[in-house]
Amino acid sequence: MKREDVYKLIDGERDYQEIRWSLSTQKGPHIHTPEEWIIYMEDYINEAKHLLSRNAIPDCYPQAMEILRKVTAMGICAMEQNETKPRIV
Repeated sequence: MKREDVYKLIDGERDYQEIRWSLSTQKGPHIHTPEEWIIYMEDYINEAKHLLSRNAIPDCYPQAMEILRKVTAMGICAMEQNETKPRIV
């Protein structure tokens, strides 16, 4: 896949997350600390590891990649909510 296509997938996931966790569906804003984001992301990564270790390869790859899309978008949301400095090269 091209990078621009991957970014479209991530944007789509972020749009889904915004709808899923919007103020209209929840009682308050969902602003999380870096610690909370890492714990949430780790939980999904563990789910992917369990999926990959207990199912036929490569049959489970599509589901594992769905989880990776979700985790990547969660990382982006974490940076949206918590100031992130650019990498100095």
